Formats: sequence, structure tokens, C-alpha cells
Amino acid sequence: MIVLDLDPNVVQPGWTPLIITVLLAVAIVLLFFSMRRQVRKISVPPTETDAEQADPDPVEPSTPAPVEPSTGSSN
Repeated sequence: MIVLDLDPNVVQPGWTPLIITVLLAVAIVLLFFSMRRQVRKISVPPTETDAEQADPDPVEPSTPAPVEPSTGSSN
């Protein structure tokens, strides 16, 4: 038993679904270009990992050598 027993020669797609599909496709393309333009405006500050990747051999700050206390008595 077929639920919808329709003659394929009588039932045909109309112009309305085609027009709706084309309008939806155009709207999606316009939204894509708008989103791409908005995303390009975003500026992200560099993080520590970005700085390390940009400079593979960073210069270490020089630290002074620790001073050892004198063992002699100064009395």
C-alpha cells in the first residue's frame, strides 16, 4: 500500500520552491561576506606563546651571581 498514490505526470515542482531556494542561497552568501568582513576587524593581542613562537631564541635577562657570606670574623 502506498501512502500517497499520486500520478508523477500530474505532480510537478512549481516556481515558488525554486525562487525560495535561490533567495535563501543569496542570503547565505551575503551573510558570509558580512561575517568575513566583521571577523577581519578583530584584533587579538599576542599572548606569551605567540611571542615565544615568534622569537625562537629569546635573550635571557642576566641575573647577578649570588653573594656568599664571608666566613672570616671582622672583630
